[in-house]
Amino acid sequence: MADPVLHIKDAYFFEIPKKLWPRAFNTKQQVADVSKVWVELDDQFQDYEFHKQYHALEGLGVKLPSEDEAHDAWHNWVHPHDAHGHGDHHAAGHHGPNFGKPFDEFLNSKVAVRKTEFATWKSQKVQAASKLRSEDIRDANDLKYGDYQKADGFKTDAFDPFVDKMLTDAEFPAKWEEAKVAAADVAGFVKDESAETKWSDQKLADYSEHLSGKILIPQPFGRLRNLHEPEAGQLTITKYMIVEVAVALLIAIFFSWLARRVISGAAPKGRMWNFLEVFVVFIRDQIAVPAIGDGHHDEHPNDHHHSGDAASVDAGGHAIAAAANAGPGLGGNGHDHGHAGHGHGKKDHAHVSPAKKFTPLLCTIFFFVLGCNLAGMLPWIGAPTSTWGVTLALALVTFSAVVISGMAQFGFLGFFANQIPSMDMPWYMAIVLKPAIFLIEFGGLLIKHAVLSVRLLANMVAGHLVLLAIMALAFGAEAASQFTVDGSVSPMWWVAAGASILGCTLLSLLELFVAFLQAYVFTLLSALFIGAAIHKH
Repeated sequence: MADPVLHIKDAYFFEIPKKLWPRAFNTKQQVADVSKVWVELDDQFQDYEFHKQYHALEGLGVKLPSEDEAHDAWHNWVHPHDAHGHGDHHAAGHHGPNFGKPFDEFLNSKVAVRKTEFATWKSQKVQAASKLRSEDIRDANDLKYGDYQKADGFKTDAFDPFVDKMLTDAEFPAKWEEAKVAAADVAGFVKDESAETKWSDQKLADYSEHLSGKILIPQPFGRLRNLHEPEAGQLTITKYMIVEVAVALLIAIFFSWLARRVISGAAPKGRMWNFLEVFVVFIRDQIAVPAIGDGHHDEHPNDHHHSGDAASVDAGGHAIAAAANAGPGLGGNGHDHGHAGHGHGKKDHAHVSPAKKFTPLLCTIFFFVLGCNLAGMLPWIGAPTSTWGVTLALALVTFSAVVISGMAQFGFLGFFANQIPSMDMPWYMAIVLKPAIFLIEFGGLLIKHAVLSVRLLANMVAGHLVLLAIMALAFGAEAASQFTVDGSVSPMWWVAAGASILGCTLLSLLELFVAFLQAYVFTLLSALFIGAAIHKH
């Protein structure tokens, strides 16, 4: 069974049992080949990097405390309870709030503190000047960082020379950035075999243990801060991104295959064809048509079940569009019904009903959400829909469809005007009430789509959290096994173990049901929102 914690938290690696992906490092080079980030977080590498950064700052004319004093100040910031220790903190797992942060991050923290102090001081000066003449207000707004340094109460810091350069010298930040890149020399560190940079056998064994079972994701477009965080502003690839791409590819493969058979006009054959057809026809007839409408209000309510438009699919094979335009099945064997009695003659095949037009989008949403949900049932994978970024993006797709389809139907201004329900009232009441109603309705439109993302997120996360709680019983069973009665396992062990196995099994079955249910609910609500956007209120 997959670890529920890993289903909730995204990462830059896939976690599998250590025995299936073992590591046995004998050199620094082997660690660097597997994970450059892991080397960059190493205490000895960061000391090596510190030395190069310190001397680079000297070359840039920045006067800092002595090298030992600067090192101790930085080291105390990283390990506040061990200011002068030089052990294998990273390998041993001694974590603090600034764990793994290099010397340049320490210097950045000094700059950030000064920026905050200066902004607060200037704000107070502007506020005080607001009660005086306009010239005083203008002078207060023109205050610079140098003025703050001369103010009463300014407390100097040993690293102020660096801060001054960053805040007052326009060319210095770019030069410092170049120096940092040169100092982050992993290749040079790996080749250096001096006593200060040599890794002990114990450290290599610790790193082998930590990285066993982790399949790291290559990052060709950006850099990582660690295995869970990217560097600021970097484009990185996460585990859930790969899962989403895999789901999208599977959808494209299966429905391209289905489209080629649908456009052939042959009768549906085979389990896969019939299996996919069940879902597509259900989405078309039971979600899209009731929520969006078929565009023929004067025809019999059941006429939409006999519209065979499979031939309208182009040779490129738009898979789900082929499904949307087919008849009761997807084999193209539906029957057209004329409407001569209504003056229409034969049915116009160029017309595509609103329901059929949006069925491809709704099918795509349904199968993508379902695929991401089901990925959470697979060992060591995780459900992308258990992160808000994914569910918010899906909700934005629905919101975009609502806005675009609404504007296509009523025009740019007409879409916004359609948010106000039709009502008869005197003009003097309308000029007050209608703007207020518009704000309420448009705010409700935004809130509905925000809730759409949160609903899916909450349902997917809740199941994993409950599963995690039940699996905690397994740890209780392990603890109970330590207390024996007459050399045998305590009866409590059997109770805890049995309860955890039964509970996890039942909850996993429930999660399987929820995966389908939430895909259906998300698709249904999307259809309802689109239907509301293209019809007059």
